[in-house]
Amino acid sequence: MAKFRMDADQKRYFSTLCAVGNITQAARELYLSRQGLSKSMKGLEEELGTALFVRGKKGVEPTEAGRILLRCLREEDQLWDACLADIREAVEAAPELVRVGLLSMYVGYDRKRALLAEFQEDPKIRIEIADGDHDAFWKAIAAREMEFAFTIRPPEAFGLPTILLRTGELAILMSVDNPLARKAYVDFETDLRGRTVIQTSPYKGRLYETAFKNYGIEVELLLHDKNLMLAQVSTSDDCFIIQTEYARELVTEQVCMRPLINAPIEMDSMFVFRPDLSPAARTVAKKLLEPYGKVDELDAFFEEGCTGPGKREAR
Repeated sequence: MAKFRMDADQKRYFSTLCAVGNITQAARELYLSRQGLSKSMKGLEEELGTALFVRGKKGVEPTEAGRILLRCLREEDQLWDACLADIREAVEAAPELVRVGLLSMYVGYDRKRALLAEFQEDPKIRIEIADGDHDAFWKAIAAREMEFAFTIRPPEAFGLPTILLRTGELAILMSVDNPLARKAYVDFETDLRGRTVIQTSPYKGRLYETAFKNYGIEVELLLHDKNLMLAQVSTSDDCFIIQTEYARELVTEQVCMRPLINAPIEMDSMFVFRPDLSPAARTVAKKLLEPYGKVDELDAFFEEGCTGPGKREAR
């Protein structure tokens, strides 16, 4: 014999009739016909194999079986309330996941390690660092799957707010034995013609593609690995275009850096973020923005209530 389980309507009908004690009045409160309520309660009695109500002087009263059922339903409600309270407590106690987009070739491994260490002991925040491509970061932020990223300016179609961190000064990394290393700077328009330029990401390859093609420069994509890039640059005549800020950190005895001039490329460093950052995510964001002196701009964005895509710049 299959186990009988009361459905939500039966529980509501039964509890209301017990509370009101009058079929006509209970049916009115439940927006049912008197016949419909009576039929439902009769079906419930048949399933349980016993009478649940008896007629009294003032209406209907629950039988002993009815009182047992009512007590069990109340206990069930109490258990459900306790369950919801436990769930809320567990959710509040669990650390909030903050996903951050930080390219290894963009901010460096030291900054990643510092960020993870900063919040390692914080029970309310868990950091997850994603190392992907600019396109993937923008899409993830727009889809609310990532809180923010250090990247370049996203297309207007994404409607994402941004904060300018640093203007797009570019540098060239090359072997110390490369003939260009003897120059004080590298001119994009003249010095790089016919040379191979190593890039770090498919997006930047697309970003530079037209400019490279116009100047007869061959592009080679390289994985996001600092050591691999340095090894390749130090043993070849290839050049590696990178933001000046990070290029300085990569200079070794075998690899030198020269400023890049006359480059028809813009690659400003931007902080791109969700317009609905949670307080926990803002705490993490401020820690990353401190070295740039941009914390006030993030605060101003939220204080002004700019929570829609209409205002792109947070300054």
